[in-house]
Amino acid sequence: MLRCKWLFELFLGKCVQASAGRPKDLEKRQRILEVARQLFLQHGYHGSSMDHIAKEAHVTKLTVYNHFQDKANLFSCAIEETCEKLMLGRSFQLQRAEDFVPMLEQICALSMHIINLPEAIKLEHLLLQLAAEQNPLLENFYKASHLKMRAIWEQFFDQAQALGVLQFEQVNEVITLLMSLLFGYRHQEMLLGMNEVPNAEQREQLIQEAIAIFLLKYPLHKP
Repeated sequence: MLRCKWLFELFLGKCVQASAGRPKDLEKRQRILEVARQLFLQHGYHGSSMDHIAKEAHVTKLTVYNHFQDKANLFSCAIEETCEKLMLGRSFQLQRAEDFVPMLEQICALSMHIINLPEAIKLEHLLLQLAAEQNPLLENFYKASHLKMRAIWEQFFDQAQALGVLQFEQVNEVITLLMSLLFGYRHQEMLLGMNEVPNAEQREQLIQEAIAIFLLKYPLHKP
């Protein structure tokens, strides 16, 4: 039964965690993961071999495969590791209706900050490369890289609806609209090298404009 679960997760491209093991084994796993993360972001998926990763991590290739079943699984784990480092365990708890707009601004600012970090931009380029190749694993890697931030938004909007601040039917539609308003065409230009990363003043303007338009679609309600 456990093997079937492992095969199912591997097929989905999920990061399959190794068993706890000894501290030395955990240290090796973390070192492999950090090296893989750096190489994937620098050289891309195809430009990073398991041999190269093993060499840079100062372990044998067999050790890499003992911790990560294959290159696809290692890539998924490396993406999740990158997102964990970018997110730094951030979470938001909306407990009062009057805190909705200030907290909305905070999460918008966090999203804007994270998505414009050099490491995040490299990750976006890496995913674009996979998309251009029509790589069948793209969807799973995209989910691994974006679900953590999306989970913060989903929790926030669910809390807002529970407090009676917002009314909506599908939380995914709410998140998609706000993300499109925040990033949209300008972010696409930036990824293509046709525009610069927005500075602090530009980010604040983008956030305020996005929220203003967003609230036209989803006006605030008094609980």
